[in-house]
Amino acid sequence: MRLTLVGLLLFASTAQGQTVTFSASAEILQNDQIVVSQENCGLDRTVNWTRVAGNCDVLHLWLSNESSCTGTPGAGDLSLDDIPVNDTRLTGTVTFNASEALVADGAKCESQTSTKTFRLCATTKRLGTLGGCDDSFVSVGTPSISFIYDPEPPAVPETPSVTGLDAALSVSVKVPSDAVSMEVQVLRSVPGEDGGVGAGEVVSKKRQVSSNAVFRMDQGLENGVEYAVQAIAIDRAGNQSEPSPTATGTPVASNGFYQGYLGAGGAETGGCAAAGGGITGCAMLASLGVWLSSRRKRS
Repeated sequence: MRLTLVGLLLFASTAQGQTVTFSASAEILQNDQIVVSQENCGLDRTVNWTRVAGNCDVLHLWLSNESSCTGTPGAGDLSLDDIPVNDTRLTGTVTFNASEALVADGAKCESQTSTKTFRLCATTKRLGTLGGCDDSFVSVGTPSISFIYDPEPPAVPETPSVTGLDAALSVSVKVPSDAVSMEVQVLRSVPGEDGGVGAGEVVSKKRQVSSNAVFRMDQGLENGVEYAVQAIAIDRAGNQSEPSPTATGTPVASNGFYQGYLGAGGAETGGCAAAGGGITGCAMLASLGVWLSSRRKRS
């Protein structure tokens, strides 16, 4: 009798503690969220599930159109799988997409212009402590996964700041709060409206994560040529903003220190000729070398 009671209590404890664990690849699931854009509205997403015990009643796997997982699938929800009591599977997968979830909720990808959040649910009845099933279906899924349809593009970035380099441009961008990455495009500059500068064909483009807001654009650029530069923000769903207002920049040849010295008014006569004020060019360069050496020693 004692062994029977112990066995019953252990069975009840196992059933009470049953859970369904969801998992997916890092590409699909980030911070317990799956986010898709309007462009990917019909793209299937697959989530794995694992359970540690059999269920007392049917196990419902579904997408809820509300913020909580309680009860059973109803109007506006998308049923993914129903696992009966006699089903011995302990692992499996569910596949869904935003288009199906929206249709179940009475909408379509094209008509849903604001962000919509669904919840991935696993609900069943637990076994009561004295045997038999509880009356209500409760959530047994973990972690709590949100499935988010996001058709809204991020904010348009501000005009980038551009500095000319040798056969390159340095571009600094200000990242909008809803962007996870930025793309900078360098384009041929063309006459714009009202005498301004417009953007022609793309010469070079580069995409970086939002934490890196400075771009070195050095592919296909020529010194002395003016280019148009614009930035585009990308959010976590892959939505792209409209291009920022256009900035301009011109790569500038760099001739090194000596050519810079000559360009600043220094004399070059083929030897140590006298510079302005009776000081020879060689003496000036020698003095500069002594000064740099003394700085290195002090540091």
